[in-house]
Amino acid sequence: MPPTVAVLIRDRMGPLVCHHDFAVAAEEEPLAWAREKVRELMKDRTEQTQIDDAVLVATELLSNAFRHEGGPVSLTFDVYERGVTVGVGDRGKDISTVPTDPVSLLAGMPDEEVTELDEDDLPESGQGLLLITACSTAWEVQRTGQGKVVTAAICRTGSSE
Repeated sequence: MPPTVAVLIRDRMGPLVCHHDFAVAAEEEPLAWAREKVRELMKDRTEQTQIDDAVLVATELLSNAFRHEGGPVSLTFDVYERGVTVGVGDRGKDISTVPTDPVSLLAGMPDEEVTELDEDDLPESGQGLLLITACSTAWEVQRTGQGKVVTAAICRTGSSE
């Protein structure tokens, strides 16, 4: 069983370096704004691959909130000594709609068929949580007073102790 975000923070990510809460609804171009904000906050703190992973995770979490819950309301970004967490809050109250074990829409296809797919064969949606799972060390969903928040933790390479 993968570790929870709280366990990762406690055991592997070290002390909190900086904490940021943002109101996403106030932004005119929220996805572009979030990508730039994550890059800015992580600049000179870690390697480029971790920055790229955090940007992708933030974009996917925000996109999911727009697609499924009418839009995100908040973005929380915490930088730790050995990792980061990205959280997106929305007004959706039903956490059962977020699968705890996402399954690829391509699962079960023979490898030779998958390699022969072109972009027209790929699903238009449904792969976001797979990307989040692949790019983060762990992620979780929790209820809040206003809805829910999905948080992903990304440990810096080599911080598995």
